[in-house]
Formats: sequence, C-alpha cells, structure tokens
Amino acid sequence: MKQPLVILISFLIGLVFLLQAEIAWGQSGHSHSHDHSQDQGHADKGPTHLQVDYSFRSDAGQYTPPEPDEDGYYWWKGNLHTHTLWSDGDQFPEVATQWYYEHGYHFLALSDHNILQRGKRWVRPAGDDFVRGGMEVYELYRERFGDEWVETRRVDGELEVRLKPLSEVRALFEQSGRFRMIDSEEITERRHVIHVNATNIRDLIEPRSGETVEETIRLNMDAVMEQRKETGRDMLPHLNHPNFARAVTAEDMAPVENLRLFEIYNGHRGVLNFGNDDGIKGLDRVWDIVLTKRLGELGLPPVYGLAVDDAHHYEESDSETARPGRGWVRVRSRYLTPEHIVRALENGDFYASSGVEMQEINSDGSRYTVKVDPEEGVEYRIRFIGTREGYDPSSEPYVDAEGRAREDRTRQYSEDIGIVLQETTGSEASYEFQGDELYVRAKVISSRPKKNYFVEGEHEMAWLQPLLPGEHYGMEN
Repeated sequence: MKQPLVILISFLIGLVFLLQAEIAWGQSGHSHSHDHSQDQGHADKGPTHLQVDYSFRSDAGQYTPPEPDEDGYYWWKGNLHTHTLWSDGDQFPEVATQWYYEHGYHFLALSDHNILQRGKRWVRPAGDDFVRGGMEVYELYRERFGDEWVETRRVDGELEVRLKPLSEVRALFEQSGRFRMIDSEEITERRHVIHVNATNIRDLIEPRSGETVEETIRLNMDAVMEQRKETGRDMLPHLNHPNFARAVTAEDMAPVENLRLFEIYNGHRGVLNFGNDDGIKGLDRVWDIVLTKRLGELGLPPVYGLAVDDAHHYEESDSETARPGRGWVRVRSRYLTPEHIVRALENGDFYASSGVEMQEINSDGSRYTVKVDPEEGVEYRIRFIGTREGYDPSSEPYVDAEGRAREDRTRQYSEDIGIVLQETTGSEASYEFQGDELYVRAKVISSRPKKNYFVEGEHEMAWLQPLLPGEHYGMEN
C-alpha cells in the first residue's frame, strides 16, 4: 500500500502547486509565447505516460543509492545551471530533467533567463525560431511522455505545445531521498553582461544595472539576499561564468560583500574557463586573486567555487556547445531538500567536479587531508594552493599587443598569490598548515581526458573549497 499512497500524495502536492501557479503567476508578454483561449485537444494517441522509477532501485538509469558517512551525511550530486525552452535551451523541461534523473543526479535547478517556470506558455515547434530543433524536438517529447501528458492545440492552423510549469515537472520526477528540483532564475543583465543565478528563489527578480560591473554584480547579489531576508526562505546567489563576454575581472568580484559562490567551471564552450592569450585570466588564477584580496585586504569571507553545466543542448540537438554532464557539485548534507542544499553551499560543504569523485575531505585545523575515490588505470595529481601572509600585493594593468593598458582585464599580480604549496602524485595527500597561510584550497587533476569536454584536451578534475589554518572540516564518503 505504501507505493500507491506515495504516488497519490505526490500527485496531490503537484496539483496544489499547479493551482497556485495558475492563480498567482501568469508570466506572459514574451515575444516567443502564444496564449489563446481555445484548446483543440491532442493529436494521435501514443504512450500514456513516462515510465518514471519510483522504487529506489539501484538500476534506475545510472543511479546508485548513496551511502551515509559515519555522521549520517550524504553526498548529493546536482547541477545548478540548466536551460530549457522556457528561455534559450533547446528541449522541453521534462526532457532536460529526465536526462539528469537517469544519469544519477539527486538535484537539479532549471535556471532560465529572467523567468520562473510558472503560468501558461505555448510555443510553436514548426513556426518559432525559439524552438530550436523544431518538430524533431516535439516528436521526441511526445515519444517520451505521451499524448496524455503533452498538451497541444491548433491556433490559426499552427500546432502549439504548452510548456509545463515546474510544479508539474516536479510531480513526475521528485522523490524523497532520490531527486529534488529547485526553483531558480538566471538573472540576466544585458548592459554589462552580468548573469547571477538565484537558487531556491521564491519570486522573480528583474535584473538591475549599475554604472560599473562591480556595482551591477553587487546590485543583483543584494536583490537575492533582500528577498531571502523578506521571505525567510533559504536562497543563495552565485556569479555565473565570469569570463563570458570577457565581462568580469577579479577586481570586480573581490569587493562584493554578498558574493560567496561563483562558477569556477562552466560547461558552455563559449565562456573561457581557462582564459585566453588576450589577457583573460583562467578562473583558477582569478579565484586565487579574489581569495587573497578578500582575506588579506578587505576583511571579507572566502568565495567558494562551483562546477555547472549551463546546459542548453540535449537530445536531437545539432550543437555540442552546451551539453549536460560536464560539471557538477557534490554537496554534503543529511537531507535532500532545497533548504539543506542551500545551507551546505553557503557553508562550503561541497566540492566541484568535471569528472573526479572524492572519498574524503577533512581538516583537524592543522592538516588538510584529501582522498580521491580512485578509478582503475587513472593517475591523480593533488595540488594544495594558497597565498601566505606577507605576499606582495602590488599589481599593474594588462597591456595588450597594441600597447593599450586594459582596465577590462584582471590586473597582473605577483607570483606570491596562489602558489602551489604542495603537489602529490597519488589518490590521497595531506597538507600540514604552517599557520601563515591566508587560505589553502586543493585541486585534483586526473590523467583521464574528459570525453564530454568543455575544451578539447582537458582532463577530468575536482576543485575543493578553501580552508583557513585552524579551521575544522569533515567530509568523508
């Protein structure tokens, strides 16, 4: 009797969310939507529903149930940056979500641009440039989910398909201890090209523009934290792809008080994670400069690094630019809820990965210990990186090939910042704090080339969060 009861409860919860969304949210007015009063039903009948696994079976896609550590914490795998047809992704939200569900993820944030997935929205697969992939995308959606689920109608002779709101998508996939979906928005500011994700948001936030890049980041970060204070809801902003459109420098990031998370790795091939030869610094270098300035000069807390997909392109897509499965986080929490995920992220209880999985991360205040969950035939290099007190803080502008000093580039700093304190070959290593470090972070680089790569030739990696001397931290799988 338990399984039918769980399904019934899930259905009722989804129905309540749907009714609330229909009443409170009618997000319309976007040029790519078509909302008409006449619904002329479905086309040919097909499969009636998606076969979703609700049984916690270990053979559900690539899913293996996680095991708690000795303190009762789990390592939940998730992606915090994902797009669908609600903005510039190329698939229906159910198809995108299914990919993550079947590949063993535990949580997912669908973070479309300047919109929440609520209310009614209709698209024309054959008539909108907005629906990239056209009828092939629609046919895949029908095949996967069936005509009893897919809502269609004809308006002026054109086929229209309803985009389901998050409340309905949740009803298909969410399961306690298995999979959770998190409300999210990519707040997208156009003037300075600043994108900020708001995780576990309640109300839509319109992008805010300032006179400078730094001010614009601050305004949008503050907007999320203001909503958090007003609503009492655990939510958190993070800065997306700093090197996208060459928009953000380390100097822009460092002084922003509410900046606690940023994307050290973004799977979209247009965002220059590793920098370029035109003065764009790799994001590892940017991270070290930001940490050094915040901890050594500004009296601000550290910033933590995320890995995300920024997925736009799914099945039937002819683009490899932003595929799912390139970057993710492993979050340490007892419970799989949006609130506990947000709290863990805020506390730095996670690591970022593009392929390497960790077995242990801990510190007793004097020693930082790291153990990889090793794979046969793969070698690992573990680097401990940090900046010591007494570093040279001087800097100078980057000068380009034409002799111009570029203020839109991160400045050139001394080699004292972000030095490799220790490097070990093997699947485990420990670093003993000397007491004069501002911070120490760890990075693991594997010998295995990444197949679903951001840039050709990259290797699978993991980024561990910065710790301070004397800071205790425990994370064991």
